[in-house]
Amino acid sequence: MAWKDTLLDATFRGVKLSVLNTDDAAERAQVRHEYPYRDGAEVEDLGRRARTIHVQAIVWGKEYETDLRKLLEALDKPGPGELIHPVFGSINVSLASHHVAHHEDNPDSAQLTLDFVEAEPDAPFFANGRTPAAKALGNAGKLQGSLELLRKLNLSAVQKWGGKLATTMSQVARGDLLGAARGVYTNAASLAGITVPAMPDFTGMSQGGLMGTAQALVSSAVQLSTMSNPFGQFAGLADFSNLLPRFSLSPDGQTTSYAMTPARYSGTPVSGPITGQAEPRPLLVVPPASEARQDAAPDMSTPTGQGHAMAAGTLNLASAMAVASAASSALTAEVSAPTLTPAEVEAVVGVSRQRLQDSIDDHRALFPTHEAYPITEELRTAALAVQDMGAQVIRLHPPLVAQTAPALCNLHLMAHWLYGDFTRADELARLNPGLRNPNFVAPGQVLSGFAR
Repeated sequence: MAWKDTLLDATFRGVKLSVLNTDDAAERAQVRHEYPYRDGAEVEDLGRRARTIHVQAIVWGKEYETDLRKLLEALDKPGPGELIHPVFGSINVSLASHHVAHHEDNPDSAQLTLDFVEAEPDAPFFANGRTPAAKALGNAGKLQGSLELLRKLNLSAVQKWGGKLATTMSQVARGDLLGAARGVYTNAASLAGITVPAMPDFTGMSQGGLMGTAQALVSSAVQLSTMSNPFGQFAGLADFSNLLPRFSLSPDGQTTSYAMTPARYSGTPVSGPITGQAEPRPLLVVPPASEARQDAAPDMSTPTGQGHAMAAGTLNLASAMAVASAASSALTAEVSAPTLTPAEVEAVVGVSRQRLQDSIDDHRALFPTHEAYPITEELRTAALAVQDMGAQVIRLHPPLVAQTAPALCNLHLMAHWLYGDFTRADELARLNPGLRNPNFVAPGQVLSGFAR
């Protein structure tokens, strides 16, 4: 397979590099043993010296100064860092030198020459890919790109639909349509306890359209969610039962809540001082992703039905995008500071994918196939990015296995028995959120713990 089909997104210390070309070199350390009156020499190979990687990159565009500043800050940090080579993948390198060139014929751009040196011995090279951490960060960037494209695609589709109505719909009918759309947003704002944002006439060519209003409403609702830990932040955002539920495309349909709290994924409490007996481990309770939703079909035959359906579908998409973005933030935070259990990671991914899947169903019901296709494909891309991020975050941890308490103990003693390190008691507490009392673990109690 040609490298043009497998190129990776180049980064250094997580900062994107727009690479023009690379030039990689390596040489062997050799000792030549030469003898008088003998031709040639015996060559002793002492191993390969550190690889040198020469990269030419460019920074350009309206955000040129900001992007250049971020890159220079990453280059100025001392010590080794991870370079994602566009062809060879993840390499631990140290920056030897860098040059920044500006030219009068190329405003708002700069060309950089970067010289890296391999910074660890016996490192695998060209190992077909990047580290799980680098892949997770790459998928986070892919997700953000998909979300931005989704906003534009929805805006274009709604404007195209509105443009057709503008030439055939009477003023009275247009008033009914706009009133129904505003009714959806008024209902959503009242549930969240926020002010209804101004809504333009989306049957025209307004720049914000329905999506701009929906994102303003969702943004106001998101600010109400304030939790301290990553899973709590995501759970508070994803649980729109008191903020923004999923609205049916039909005025006669019911709203759907995505109830998600950490307690729901903790299972029932296990052993404690009340019984003194070992009990089954808590089970993960996750709503099945394939659970069918019996939504009423949108009524596109009346102005009121059309206005409600378009507003609800766009609001549901804005909510799904906000949840997916929050999932990306929570999973990206896991790369540098793991705090979530594998079950919690699965919950984050599952709720995000369900939101995105419901938006796919919405757009298939609202638009003709050829207009819905680019939106649904981008939603699928976003869902895959979230799923891959979850898988990569889980791979950062050792396998999760069942551990049995050999005797009456507490989590500190259990951690000492399992790992020879009592300080990992906090880790065991995090992996067993249903444990009622960390100071009392019954004999034979089965807990979740990392294999090593």
